[in-house]
Amino acid sequence: MRWVALAIGVVVLGLLIALAVHIESLLQPQRFTGLLERELAGVGIKLEMQAAAEPTLFPRPAVRMQGFSLTNAGASTPFLQASGATIVVPWRALLHGEVAIERVEVDGPRIDLAELKALLMRLPSHKGPPRLPTILAGVHMSHGTLSNGGAPLLFELSLDTGELVPGRPFRMDASARSAGGRQVTASLDTVPSPHGGMIDLDPIRLEFSKQGGFSLQVAGQGQWRGGEDIALHLNGNLRYPALAPPAASSSGPAPSKPAPRTGAMADDKIALDVLPPSGATPLAIALQLEGADTRANFHLQPTEFEQWWQRLLAASPEHPPGPLPFTGQAAVQKLDLGWLKATGLTLDAGPDLKPASSASAAPAAASSTAH
Repeated sequence: MRWVALAIGVVVLGLLIALAVHIESLLQPQRFTGLLERELAGVGIKLEMQAAAEPTLFPRPAVRMQGFSLTNAGASTPFLQASGATIVVPWRALLHGEVAIERVEVDGPRIDLAELKALLMRLPSHKGPPRLPTILAGVHMSHGTLSNGGAPLLFELSLDTGELVPGRPFRMDASARSAGGRQVTASLDTVPSPHGGMIDLDPIRLEFSKQGGFSLQVAGQGQWRGGEDIALHLNGNLRYPALAPPAASSSGPAPSKPAPRTGAMADDKIALDVLPPSGATPLAIALQLEGADTRANFHLQPTEFEQWWQRLLAASPEHPPGPLPFTGQAAVQKLDLGWLKATGLTLDAGPDLKPASSASAAPAAASSTAH
């Protein structure tokens, strides 16, 4: 009986080895890397790998890439570098000889926003209804870095997504550490549903928080018709540390330092509407903020800020920079967003606002302080 059991064990082991060799031959990493290279080259992106991709079978069939980068055609700085990536292949696709991807895991990504922006500006616009990519088991990134033109912005960047399938709940979570050492977290929850040439995002929920007390939670619904044609209607709360009222003074100018924090939290209502482009009118954002110490109502054109800033730098009395890319009013008694601290601030930006003349009279004394 021992010899029979040993013989059966040898046969089973042989079958397992043969199955492993067969599955490894089915993986053929060059099929996946070749597919990636062709798809990326079609949009002007170069894929470089430090070593050839290798197949792995345990704990699941996958293709492992060691050290790779993605670079815009003609550029010298990659917009994405990573120490490695794992492309997980579903068993059903593997056994049928298909090229399918179930999950992508990226280790140590280094993302450059300046190069990524250049890529997005260069990509051809998609004509027709938007397409929703399908991710069966999500994407995972860990130990990443986000920079802008080589200047680091975020460290220890992590990103996790669930499955992205039409009509099913989708969630994305991200976390990082800022240059100042503060922890930053963000999440997105929605149900994407292709419908009538557009993708409904209903419901949609966004959350953002930064160590130190600042947090934002908004929820609502949206529609995406492709490109910049997106509409969002969101409402929620903005929370931040409250400031103590400025100390009373019988004489002398207003204090130059912001008021100290009280330990309490300010809770403002926020309404955010994203309006899609229409004719010659670019993408716009309508923002309303209402709280005990803060009131604001602004209409912004975010895609116009860069061009306006360039015009402002080159402006002269004969060539003014033109209208501001935002209009609205704000009255802030106390505000502390970390990067912005203000007390007694009033702002009124109208469509006819123009730069002050250099020959104007001496400025009046300000009754607000902002940093």
